[in-house]
Amino acid sequence: MSLKFLAFWLFSQPMKHRFLLVLLLGFCSWFPAKAQLPVANDLVVVLHQETLNKLFAALGEISGTEEYEILLMKKKYTWFLSNMRIHLQKDSASFITDATVDAGFGIYKDQVVGKVAIDYDEKRNKIGVKVVDAVFEIFINFMGKRLVIKRVQLANYLTTPFTFEGPMTLENEMSFQMPDGTEKKLFIKPSRCTIKVENEKIIVSTEIDFFHQKLFIKNK
Repeated sequence: MSLKFLAFWLFSQPMKHRFLLVLLLGFCSWFPAKAQLPVANDLVVVLHQETLNKLFAALGEISGTEEYEILLMKKKYTWFLSNMRIHLQKDSASFITDATVDAGFGIYKDQVVGKVAIDYDEKRNKIGVKVVDAVFEIFINFMGKRLVIKRVQLANYLTTPFTFEGPMTLENEMSFQMPDGTEKKLFIKPSRCTIKVENEKIIVSTEIDFFHQKLFIKNK
């Protein structure tokens, strides 16, 4: 039915009928949209950005030192990280830290911004958070030029991922006493796990399926 014909037909009806028809059409257009809404997840684990950053704070200072040579002179550079933190936003995660460097020709500071990988291992039921790329340069100003001594990849120092329990830590069965003296066992099986990164949080959710065993008579 065309919109022109529908409008003509609608306005040919008595006024009181028009109002009811408009309400009915509006309800019909709303109902399918509501029916298509996804079912809420049965169990959700939320890992907050603040939790990760408290973990970094407890980890303390990370540093490195190494010798290098310039104009037949042996020097040493030292660096250390402070204010390490993770920034979570929709569909992405970043690692940010302040690096202080002493390469023998003065001390300077640099802010390092890197990439973070977030995943969920369903078999191990572990949420993993790992720095995978965060680079800064060790350099000196020599004869008016910037001379890069080394590029430091922090992922080579932060090799151990942070791991947290996922949503699948459930008892695998439950027993219920029935009124007729029998016992029914229900088996629990988490399934269809999903992980997503939102602003300031990681969300891992799963659907839960229940299966029951045949009733059996208990010994009296």
